[in-house]
Amino acid sequence: MKIRKKSYVIFAFTIILSATGWAQSKELGPYTVHMIREDVYRIEDANSGNPPGVVIGDDGQMVSMNNCSDMYLVTGMEKGLLIDLSNAVQWDQTATSSLRALVEELLDGKPLLIAVTHNHGDHLGMLPAFAEDPAVRFWVPENEFKGTGIFPADRTTYFTENASLDLGGGVRIATLEIPGHTPHSTCYMLEGEDLMFTGDAIGSGSGIWLFDEASFYVYKNSVDELISYIENRENRIDKEKLQFYGGHFWQGAQVGTLGIRYAYDMRTLIKEMKKGSAEAEEMSTFIPFLDTSFKYGTATISWNEEAAKKYAHAQSESSD
Repeated sequence: MKIRKKSYVIFAFTIILSATGWAQSKELGPYTVHMIREDVYRIEDANSGNPPGVVIGDDGQMVSMNNCSDMYLVTGMEKGLLIDLSNAVQWDQTATSSLRALVEELLDGKPLLIAVTHNHGDHLGMLPAFAEDPAVRFWVPENEFKGTGIFPADRTTYFTENASLDLGGGVRIATLEIPGHTPHSTCYMLEGEDLMFTGDAIGSGSGIWLFDEASFYVYKNSVDELISYIENRENRIDKEKLQFYGGHFWQGAQVGTLGIRYAYDMRTLIKEMKKGSAEAEEMSTFIPFLDTSFKYGTATISWNEEAAKKYAHAQSESSD
């Protein structure tokens, strides 16, 4: 398996600011809200003063880095669902009040439920902004969070795999486990709208991180199950219109819209890794195990060189 020289991928993302309201985007404090479609919003912990991703100065040096994490708000006729809680914002003292104000405005008086895709701090960071509010309830995956004690016991419903939620007026949310990045990463599908909010379960365009040897084997099965779910006619998903919205939207700037091609490229990439022929590039992170990015088309899996060699060797022997 050939490893190319080390590279550090630099992303740039431009925030479009608008004074015309929610039709495009709006800033408040450390947050920028983008309207995806009517009653569906993306809230990122970034603004014009601290934009998403890496900012490079005229001298070619890095000016700032904001690995912002996205929240998604879906509102129905009866209630709203906020998916994920971003980073714990420390760089703006108005973070709590700004986030609450934005969500309150978008809800327009409706009650709020909060869901989370997986148990990582950069998707739970602003939990304190809502944890003490008796009007806010939590709806979270049991397999990922049961027994953690993270959420208020008297206001939390732990749902089982494949549960759904009715927000009123025909707005329904379906759930699907896609384990790998964490043992029970959960995605939320807006039924009838071909939108899936995936957290980090399939990455956000620059690669899914798999933190140990076993997680890859779990994830490769998850990719097959995800594609089967999309292609199942009973789920009434228009796969040509399907869009994945990941937990770090800015990371997809170089890939573009994440759709069915992204899922198919993931499946092909895993097949290439099985043959030991996947494009591989050395990477550097704060986690030593994550030393290689494997790539095919729009898909990237960040894993471990030796583990990948072991996997390919085992597959070769089993086919002899």
